[in-house]
Amino acid sequence: MPSATFCAESLPFDQIEKLAISGGYSAIYAAEKPSVDIVGDWQHRYCSLADTFQPVLDRVHNFEVREDDVWIVTSTKCGTTWTQEMTWLILNNFDFEKAKTDDLTIRSPFLEFNGVVPNVPHDTIEALNKLPSPRLIKSHLPAWLLPKQVWTKKPKIIYVFRNPKDAAISYFHHWRGMVGYKGTKEDFMHSYIDGHVNFNPFWPHVLDFWQLRDEPQIFFTSYERMKRDLGGVIKDVCKFLEREVEPEQLTQLVDHLSFDKMKDNPACNHVKEFESMKAAAGREVEEFSRFVRRGIVGSHKDEMPQTAIQEFDDWTEDNLKDYQLTMDDFINYSKY
Repeated sequence: MPSATFCAESLPFDQIEKLAISGGYSAIYAAEKPSVDIVGDWQHRYCSLADTFQPVLDRVHNFEVREDDVWIVTSTKCGTTWTQEMTWLILNNFDFEKAKTDDLTIRSPFLEFNGVVPNVPHDTIEALNKLPSPRLIKSHLPAWLLPKQVWTKKPKIIYVFRNPKDAAISYFHHWRGMVGYKGTKEDFMHSYIDGHVNFNPFWPHVLDFWQLRDEPQIFFTSYERMKRDLGGVIKDVCKFLEREVEPEQLTQLVDHLSFDKMKDNPACNHVKEFESMKAAAGREVEEFSRFVRRGIVGSHKDEMPQTAIQEFDDWTEDNLKDYQLTMDDFINYSKY
């Protein structure tokens, strides 16, 4: 990749073939020390991305950040859409009518989407440049791949954690529908653990933001906490964003964000994104007709083989033992 900021190392062909990637696939490394502290040795940290991202990364790195931006950053399939919808309504005076009519991908663009689907006419970076403030921006990139101005202008960032076993199962279905993956669930789970799917490896992504959780600009929460106490999380996000929420607005927002309402709201089901991807791929999305699929905590228990569950548990323990952390630390954390 012709960049002074990043370098790319191609992943083995057997991994690319296994994941049904039609083009190249690489581990992206920083060519210089990132401007944000990250866990581990920065020279050995990487992010797996399809090679279609490479022309986009420098544009992302140099993206003009505004101090009043709000960012939703997550690993994949960790409640991103849910959090975007909640946060957009808090930032926009609980305009439920607009939330039902205007597509979320327009209200809150996915910064690096043109890396996911490079040949779509809609340029999300340009769209964000034209969006009025305060902008709500979605990204799955790890901390060190976010725009450099994120760490100097310090916009507010909401980071959402999710049990990786549930996230991996959800990503498996996403990969089948959106990418055309025909392989086995077992192979995909191994690719996820090995960090070979877009935006992974998972644990370094989480740990970077965990170590930043006490910073004023960072709000760290979990999908599981949102499922358990959505009203409480909404009130905490309002406090973080310095916005007021009246009791009746809170009740209405909790209802609007319920699983059934989200599932049936076309403005939140990424219809435009699906159409772009189908047109670019020249095929139908076969299985994944809704972006909001099950929304269950513990969904892996009836979808993941016991052997894979054990592998995930061992992998989690290996990644957290040096930090004296457990899964519950991330799930139950509250900033306030």
